[in-house]
Amino acid sequence: MATTATPLTGRDFNTVFEGGLGPNGALRNGGVSDRLRDRLVREEHAKLHRQGWEPVTVVSLQPFPITVNLGELGTLEVPAATLERPVQRLVITHYRLSMRDLGDGNFTPVSVLPVELAKEIERDCGESGGVFWYPGTGEPGDAPIAAARERQTAWFRRLYQQAIDSWSRYHQHKMLTDRQRDAARALFTAGEIAQLPEWVTITREQSSMKTCSDCGEDVKASARICRYCRFEFAAAEAAAWEAPVKARRGHKSAEPEER
Repeated sequence: MATTATPLTGRDFNTVFEGGLGPNGALRNGGVSDRLRDRLVREEHAKLHRQGWEPVTVVSLQPFPITVNLGELGTLEVPAATLERPVQRLVITHYRLSMRDLGDGNFTPVSVLPVELAKEIERDCGESGGVFWYPGTGEPGDAPIAAARERQTAWFRRLYQQAIDSWSRYHQHKMLTDRQRDAARALFTAGEIAQLPEWVTITREQSSMKTCSDCGEDVKASARICRYCRFEFAAAEAAAWEAPVKARRGHKSAEPEER
């Protein structure tokens, strides 16, 4: 349990006071309400240090960074997992303070301990399964990592199937999400799919479709008139899109037959 008393710092006050702390640790400026909150927060700070709290560690296996916005409490961030570092950790050692307005100039401090911050990250990640937390600051065990990876893989499979269904129905890049592309890459790396689908390997610029600048729908890259809104594309634009598409598909000019 963390019980060592530490002096107040700006992070205890920045989100609950209009004015910050001066060099001597006293409230730099502010009115009566600020000074009331200053006293209440100092009392809460002292109480927490008497009671103590336990640091926690949040673990993420996700191939994308996790950012949880806590409003006036700030943000919590866990870096993306990589091939070089497949398990990322965020150690939370400090509580955060907010101030609840009770009306009529009355306030009460609200302390959010590390365990509550960790639970908030877990809730925010929802069904993704690749995130968990545990008390303390040590290394995570193999069993919880394996369990988290199993839940994460199940989530990736669901996302991948949703992407397959969406692509077969609409064939539009804008109908897919970055998380679905992450899921396809993860399943490919794990050997669950033989190759990456075209909606991952082919970028929007490389695809055989383009977006109508008038209605926003996707049409063939070589189209001169939008099939949805009848917008007429400039001839130069159509030619610019048509050339690389033909080149990728291996279109060649017909050569005269020998006689």
